[in-house]
Amino acid sequence: MIREANVDDTESIVDLWEEMMDFHIQKNNIYETKDDAREIYTFYLEKVIESHENIVLVCEIENKIVGYIMAEKSSLPPVYKEENVGTVIEICITEKYRNKGIGEKLLEKTEKWFLSKDINTIECVISDFNEISKGFWFKNKYNPYNLVCFKRLR
Repeated sequence: MIREANVDDTESIVDLWEEMMDFHIQKNNIYETKDDAREIYTFYLEKVIESHENIVLVCEIENKIVGYIMAEKSSLPPVYKEENVGTVIEICITEKYRNKGIGEKLLEKTEKWFLSKDINTIECVISDFNEISKGFWFKNKYNPYNLVCFKRLR
């Protein structure tokens, strides 16, 4: 069942977020988190859930949250014809439930939410090393248009 998240879902979502972050950290230390990241993320997530500019959806199977998506309405600089875009901040499906259509269902509901806000363009940032994620986004007809690069100075 796909539904909007509420603050009672916070712990389950944070568990999934930690699973996702562990995966990313194994691939690249750019994703290393602070020692108190769980507490910080919990506080952040509660604010996002309560915001009207964001949406957090969860997939619940047998009373257990197995996936979530977080998205927000973003404003562009006033020079563009399109003033707002949608941004998918995160999507995570626990490993056991991947490749069962859950991500597509979460994304479909998120896209409908954006359309209800009169937002016609959605963007997301994909980790370049994450072939699973790239496959998901490309399969769902998302196309690259920017390249995000980084350089460590220390």
